[in-house]
Amino acid sequence: MKLYKLTTLLCLCLSAQAWALSNDTEQPIYIDSDNQELDIQKNVVTFSGNVVLRQGSIDIRADKVVVTRQSGKEGQETIDAYGNPATFHQLMDDGKPIDGAAKKMRYETATEYLKMTDDAVLIQEGSEIKGKIITYKIDEQKLVAESGKKQRVTTILQPNQLNKK
Repeated sequence: MKLYKLTTLLCLCLSAQAWALSNDTEQPIYIDSDNQELDIQKNVVTFSGNVVLRQGSIDIRADKVVVTRQSGKEGQETIDAYGNPATFHQLMDDGKPIDGAAKKMRYETATEYLKMTDDAVLIQEGSEIKGKIITYKIDEQKLVAESGKKQRVTTILQPNQLNKK
């Protein structure tokens, strides 16, 4: 438990200097795919086949994406992405990228919350975190990584980042 807290603290320190582009979540969401199905009554759209979702510098790529608009309210979409893996990319205000991958991702636009599940990995400036589940609060740059039953959270810190501190 102590190692888990230390790892999380180190990760937060590493990302504290790089904030997500401040206007990403204020941008429209663009989705390209091979197919699209719409259920108007349930406010659910399913995109499949080479799905590319963009919102500002946020770029999510997946085999399938399901967008649900809760109670039909614009700006409160839940986006579930599935792939082998699905990927996440975003630029920080300092121009440096953060990348993630997992078999399942959930992005909640209203709360700017990303949850990556199953073989999740998040990479920033060469350092990476791997775990069963990684949650990432985009606007606050807060990250939590959890291990699975037979795996542990793995963090790789690059020496050049440690020397900058």
